Amino acid sequence: MSDTDERPPERSGGKTRRRILGTIGAGGLATAAAVFGRSAPAFAGNYGCCNLAFTPGSSRYIGWSSCTSYRLCPNCLGKYIWYCSKSPSMDCGCCELYSGNYNWQYSGATCYYA
Repeated sequence: MSDTDERPPERSGGKTRRRILGTIGAGGLATAAAVFGRSAPAFAGNYGCCNLAFTPGSSRYIGWSSCTSYRLCPNCLGKYIWYCSKSPSMDCGCCELYSGNYNWQYSGATCYYA
């Protein structure tokens, strides 16, 4: 052993390997975008942990009970209801009413302590 402060020799191709991995990463993202297309535009916002098309304050936000009972939208073809956890002690129920081709018409939600 010597008392000099020497660095171990660099591996050959170290920077090249990083460049290759970086290129694969960028190429992988480009490939994914080409295969799966662009992501859908973000929805208007959230209520609790729900990602709703129409948030409170919008004329198309009708609340949980109206949404789940189809009130205000007799021509809607269906509803999509899901649940999520906002925190360990709070859950939310989320609802969207839609007409043909999943054209969202109204949103509603409620959050409650679990």
